[in-house]
Amino acid sequence: MKKTLIAAALLTAFASVGAQACEKPQNRPAIPDPTTAVTAQMVKSNNEVKAYVRATEDYLSCAKLSSNQLRSAENELKDFAEEFNKTIREFKQLNS
Repeated sequence: MKKTLIAAALLTAFASVGAQACEKPQNRPAIPDPTTAVTAQMVKSNNEVKAYVRATEDYLSCAKLSSNQLRSAENELKDFAEEFNKTIREFKQLNS
């Protein structure tokens, strides 16, 4: 009886972890204005963007999306990352 309860508890725990791991990230980080941002803002934004991209990639790898939905989501993420990279380049150019 005790082994059955432990097995059920572990199964429930793993099932809930799996369900939580496949949640779409809700809050896309804001990209600061490179003409007014300071280095600390850019570093913070960089960390937030990296975490968001990683979380979105994790979501896309486990979400059950059609190929069109997946392609669209990947393109949207790529565009967001490129927009941030342009901001970083502009910030570096303005502050060099």
